[in-house]
Amino acid sequence: MSKELYIKRRKQIGILLQLERKFQKLEQEDIARSLGARQEYISKIEAGTRRIDILELIEYCEALNFSLSEFSWKIETKLSALSLLPLPKTNILGRKIRVEVSWSDNRFSATFVDIVPETLEFNAEIFAELQIKVKDGLDAHLKEMAVDGNKVPMWLVNKEYDIEYIFLDATSLLRAYVPFLSLAVISRVSGINQNQLSQYANGLKKARPNQVKRIIEAIHEIGKELMAAEV
Repeated sequence: MSKELYIKRRKQIGILLQLERKFQKLEQEDIARSLGARQEYISKIEAGTRRIDILELIEYCEALNFSLSEFSWKIETKLSALSLLPLPKTNILGRKIRVEVSWSDNRFSATFVDIVPETLEFNAEIFAELQIKVKDGLDAHLKEMAVDGNKVPMWLVNKEYDIEYIFLDATSLLRAYVPFLSLAVISRVSGINQNQLSQYANGLKKARPNQVKRIIEAIHEIGKELMAAEV
């Protein structure tokens, strides 16, 4: 393996670790504390300027609360898309492609968290429309990559994946589901005041993380009740 390829791979692994840390809203200090290391050590790994061995990678993954196999899948997919590794033949772990969703300027915005090498962003006024744009946009992007001569993993070409939507705040979450569930119903199940939910939905007030969790759990509970309904 050439030194240039080695450096490129190391840098991309650092970027992936950094993205996952930020996605979980952790600071470098948090990871350093968990590993019993200095922040400078974490900074160099994420910048790709320091080599990380397999045991250190395992510890880093544990600090991020996921397994080495999960991160290995991310490494393989990311590096192969950048032609830094051979293409994986199948999505053996059946992973989901994560998409972050936010609400601003009276519309939804969606961006891919990982997997896709380039930044893709989609906008729509209705969440159902956004989902269609994300699906069609990803398909179009993969076709463009193939036309441009870029290597695309077969499991992406064969659509062996599910798309998981991550809502960045209560506003986007409520805006997505209010067309199907009233605030009154969500209030009853979550125990959160309906007026407070209305303020969250309209962006007048920011919900705390524990409040967002209660809203998500309420929506899941309502979904289970609907699925259990029989005629």
